[in-house]
Amino acid sequence: MKFERSPYRRYWLENPDPEFTTSDLVMVFQAGEYEDSLVGNSNWSDGDWNGDGEFTSSDLVLAFGAGGYEASATSSATFVPEPRSMGMLVGMLMLLRLHKRRTRKVTGE
Repeated sequence: MKFERSPYRRYWLENPDPEFTTSDLVMVFQAGEYEDSLVGNSNWSDGDWNGDGEFTSSDLVLAFGAGGYEASATSSATFVPEPRSMGMLVGMLMLLRLHKRRTRKVTGE
């Protein structure tokens, strides 16, 4: 999970990848400390990203506000051009004409 906890350093969660992804959110929610009744029992790896000792919605606002949530997934996406409808229409008409020619030769018309 990459977002700034202080202006000078970046911190990551204890999972193998350095990116802020869905697996990071699953991990902190599995800790079971999101808005629980115990006061001051959360730390950085439990979801307390603003340092107040609690994992609350303000920590999620901080994390998402810093950006970078699944940023690597969108940056590695590849553009795939969509087929143009006019080109498809012309191609289909050519295939239809070829099919009609072959059908006429076989039937002897």
